[in-house]
Amino acid sequence: MRSIDITDKIRALSVYPYDDYKVVLKPKMHLYYAYRITDTGIEIELSDYLENAPLSVLNDECAAIVKWSMGNRYVQPPSLTEYLRTSDFIVKSRPTYLKRCRSLTMTQQGRCKNLIDSVERLMESGLVFDEDIRNSYYTWADHMAKYKFGQCNQTFRVVSVNPILDDDRVPDEVVDYVIYHETLHLRQDMSKTRRPHNAQFRTWEHMFPDHEGMENYLKNIYSVLE
Repeated sequence: MRSIDITDKIRALSVYPYDDYKVVLKPKMHLYYAYRITDTGIEIELSDYLENAPLSVLNDECAAIVKWSMGNRYVQPPSLTEYLRTSDFIVKSRPTYLKRCRSLTMTQQGRCKNLIDSVERLMESGLVFDEDIRNSYYTWADHMAKYKFGQCNQTFRVVSVNPILDDDRVPDEVVDYVIYHETLHLRQDMSKTRRPHNAQFRTWEHMFPDHEGMENYLKNIYSVLE
């Protein structure tokens, strides 16, 4: 994987106190932005997921990073936020993310359980809606930290589930609960700088029947499956 120099595509930036600037796209697993100060100025590093982004989006992001490098708080430009929400970005970028993320099986069907069955049960119960799962991808993980049962990548709308749950001894409602929890992160506004498990999230989470029982089961799952 190589870096791509796109400096010539970026309009002239106000980069005081730097003399010059360079902009490169870097291949990383996650969406990425950074900068480094060089002998001649500043080098801005953007994720190569943005290779097909409109030039106005790239320019806005570079301007935000220059301000950040000069001591201001980084603020994601609204134009970038809107671009990341588009179906065009998600559909085109997600295959690259999945290829780079080596911890996923990239299948909804496990040895015993199908994740889509959980999604359908959640929709039938009225806990999850079409807009929550639109443009989303569910997969079993190949491996995951011991007490991490699910994970959500909001940018690429990917939900992955710990393979420990792919067991006939695990009740379906436990898998449903984990899927529900991670799908709630898809429902959140990723442009907001807030804690992911905030009061609104907990309100939604507590709508799941016997959510405390589900949490207790997960806390003791390894002793249950011994």
